[in-house]
Amino acid sequence: MEIEAHGLARADTPAERTDEGSRGALLRRLVIFQLKLFADGMRDLVLSPVSFVVAAFGILFGGRNPHGLFDRLMHVGHLTDEWIDLFGYHAREGKRANLERMIEDVETALREDHARGGVTAEAEKRLRTLAEELRRRRSGR
Repeated sequence: MEIEAHGLARADTPAERTDEGSRGALLRRLVIFQLKLFADGMRDLVLSPVSFVVAAFGILFGGRNPHGLFDRLMHVGHLTDEWIDLFGYHAREGKRANLERMIEDVETALREDHARGGVTAEAEKRLRTLAEELRRRRSGR
């Protein structure tokens, strides 16, 4: 992980190192960040109502340790926070599985499939053909 002049952490993935200054690398980082924001938001949507249920259960049925289930929920929240790694803080802690690594694995698989002429290459060919047909129709040819 590299630290920028403003003190903000920036992921240092192989794709970024090879094309660090490109607009494409910035677009890639933006897409990954948006996916992480979505995952973080979905986690929050789930944890918010669950926290009320867990706290109520602890208050009503917790016995000597009313915090037990709530503490477990906090632990799960902490684990998902590390997995989502919204701002790349945990990325420097080794090769633990996280959302960005999963995205990189999918990206690698798609690139390899495309290089072999697989489904992604065929889809690209069809999209280019469709775009050309739409251009021809628009220009009246």
